[in-house]
Amino acid sequence: MGTARHMRVQYDQIAHLYDAQPYRQKAVDPHVLAFLREHPSVAGACLAVLDLGCGTGNQLVANRAALPQALLVGVDLSYGMLTQARRKAQDILWVQADSSHSPFPDASFDVITNQYALHHVRDKHAMLTAVWRLLRAGGRFVCTNITPHEMDGWIHYRYFPAARAVDLRDFLAPDALVALLQQIGFIQIRCARQQTSTLQDLQEFFEVVQRRETCSQLLTIPDQAYRAGLRQIKAELEQGAREVPTQVCILTVCTEKPS
Repeated sequence: MGTARHMRVQYDQIAHLYDAQPYRQKAVDPHVLAFLREHPSVAGACLAVLDLGCGTGNQLVANRAALPQALLVGVDLSYGMLTQARRKAQDILWVQADSSHSPFPDASFDVITNQYALHHVRDKHAMLTAVWRLLRAGGRFVCTNITPHEMDGWIHYRYFPAARAVDLRDFLAPDALVALLQQIGFIQIRCARQQTSTLQDLQEFFEVVQRRETCSQLLTIPDQAYRAGLRQIKAELEQGAREVPTQVCILTVCTEKPS
């Protein structure tokens, strides 16, 4: 994440609620496993993985089951989020730091991941340059996030359009992210999109968004815009609406530091 003064969301205030939100469960990261398969010379005990913007640590905790000997490190700016992470695993190193200025020597990690967190970083060039510095030669960086530029049909934007305006400011467009990685020196940049279009039960959605902390998008907009969205959903429910379409695009960018 960025500096505390410029964070989108003050996660210390909601850290104790974070894991109760939808979609927080994690499986072992397939990109880390793929790196090991493709680099057999890197033994599990030698593997070093850094998760920038690790939040409450769910991804690294899931990874530990498949990587019992690897060095796993999570960095987050929020002390509250890291407090939750430390309760889950004592054999993972949890570090409070700005992701653009992580306190590690150059070439410390084989794989660095950043999941659903890059939009919190104000100086993305500085953060991605830090990733370059921290990666070993031949190391891999994997960044995953939603792509607001390609999902104007997302149900959150339908009822809370102010959130999309904020996201278009805070998220890099895919082409811009690729260009920035190329500028820094990354190679073999691969982009994979996971696009889903479904019908969302509107009553269930209403129950979720009434807990505002369930989604950072709801925390970035003015109270007036948030209340207006709730009123619109309630009005549609009273008019008999049951399901509404929603569309999400998740982009995973995988790239390497030259050997």
